[in-house]
Amino acid sequence: MNRRRLLQLSLLSALAPATGFAAPAKVGSPKKGIGIGAKGEWKEKLSALDCKWFYSWGASAPADVPAGISFAPMVWGHPGQIAKVPEIGAAAKAAGRKELLGFNEPDQKNQANLSVETALDAWPKLMETGLRLGSPGCVHPDREWMKAFMAGVKKRKLRVDFVCVHSYGNDNADGLVKRLEAVHKLYGKPIWITEFAVGDWSAKKVAENRYKPKAVLKFMENALRQLKRLDCVERYAWFPAGPDNAALGTSALFDAQGKLTELGECYRDF
Repeated sequence: MNRRRLLQLSLLSALAPATGFAAPAKVGSPKKGIGIGAKGEWKEKLSALDCKWFYSWGASAPADVPAGISFAPMVWGHPGQIAKVPEIGAAAKAAGRKELLGFNEPDQKNQANLSVETALDAWPKLMETGLRLGSPGCVHPDREWMKAFMAGVKKRKLRVDFVCVHSYGNDNADGLVKRLEAVHKLYGKPIWITEFAVGDWSAKKVAENRYKPKAVLKFMENALRQLKRLDCVERYAWFPAGPDNAALGTSALFDAQGKLTELGECYRDF
């Protein structure tokens, strides 16, 4: 248990007798979520992190989603899934879902890998669902692909309700916030951070990662404190890389045994 959690629980227990009410065990931000596939102990991980929402990079919610946690479907981007958008939208609305996330990293060759024109041509199908639409989640939300897509949206009079951002930069939390504010100003839309963490892409193994766990923890504390009160950010989701991931292992929320790391405890407590 980290020091913040210990102090939080001590304060809550001290307050409970005076008020006569049981203090809540968790007070996490309603913005907090995670991207996680429905494998292994995914339900337990959602609950352990006190997430309020999640997505799986897929269109259908897994079975037995824990109570109180909402699911956001995604049209990942392969042609077969785009063709099924009407039924994806109908199923989402029938389940009471309000949002639909757009294509995953279409500006990346080993991800959705879509041209801007292909994405724009498909976008009216997403609009017909009537759901709030999140933009494609680009590797670079402020570079050529996304700028061209949003310009095409405006020219064709299409609809994007919020912009999805991915960020795997350094451990400068203030720099992340400035970038988010710049993206918000660029497109004039609310933001969902659908993937973020601190990444060292030059590392060949975790031991070589220049961003040590303490530095990532400091980044998270600073970033989440600001994101909670940043009006332009509606939701955020840390990327749950495994502890053996060379670039992102020091950003892992769970250790090799599936227990929360100190960073995971921090994410839970925010």
